[in-house]
Amino acid sequence: MEQLAGEATRGRPIVLHPDAIDDFGLWRELGASVCIENMDKRKPVGRTARELAEIFRQLSAATLCFDIGHARQFDPTMTEAWLILREFGSKLRQVHVSEENTRSKHDALSFASIMAFREIAHLIPENIPLILETPVCEADMDAEIAKVRGALPLQSETMAA
Repeated sequence: MEQLAGEATRGRPIVLHPDAIDDFGLWRELGASVCIENMDKRKPVGRTARELAEIFRQLSAATLCFDIGHARQFDPTMTEAWLILREFGSKLRQVHVSEENTRSKHDALSFASIMAFREIAHLIPENIPLILETPVCEADMDAEIAKVRGALPLQSETMAA
């Protein structure tokens, strides 16, 4: 925990999976440096707005790492994604972007994931960092970045269109 406290003083977010929390007190000490990530269907907690609400009750200063691929895999309708962002949007610190397949592995974005992500893109402020977790080779990176821009356009880009 000492090493993590050092990172916290540098202002770096510490992304935490809710199922890894054994002692809320230890994590509470790190305050807003703790960034809770929503989970995919394999995990027993942290998948829904209701489950995240319990985590944030225990760690009120913590922020949110929204994994849009996890949210879509858990609920392809994107209703839970919408609920999570509506409930905890003020805590949003970063967004992890990829498609997550049925085996819970990260994939490049598909047309279907791009269309689904567009449904909630307006809930993500343009100053929030997007972290690509798509496993693409260097030669395909520009194309993947273009797909992400299509899936999650900046609000100013959306207004201009």
